[in-house]
Amino acid sequence: MSMNTDKDVTITITIKYLVNLSEKAGLRKEEAGFPGGSTLHDVARYLKETKNIILPSPRVMAVLNGRGWDQYPDKWNTPISNGDTVLLFPPISGG
Repeated sequence: MSMNTDKDVTITITIKYLVNLSEKAGLRKEEAGFPGGSTLHDVARYLKETKNIILPSPRVMAVLNGRGWDQYPDKWNTPISNGDTVLLFPPISGG
């Protein structure tokens, strides 16, 4: 599923939905296309518009290639690259 028409897609990322988020998204994994220069803000917009998953949220952890979105120096302005993987899952709590 692409965010834009095929001619605009230059970046393809994998988005994985874990635990209850796979039920909300209606799938466990997808390939999503974005135009060059897209950032994590664009991924968040895509998730809101297509899956009704709103970020940031205390109920959703978002990880890009193994790091939380806010751990990157540019935070949500971090550019995405072809082949990146985004994981979405509920926060892990323990006692």
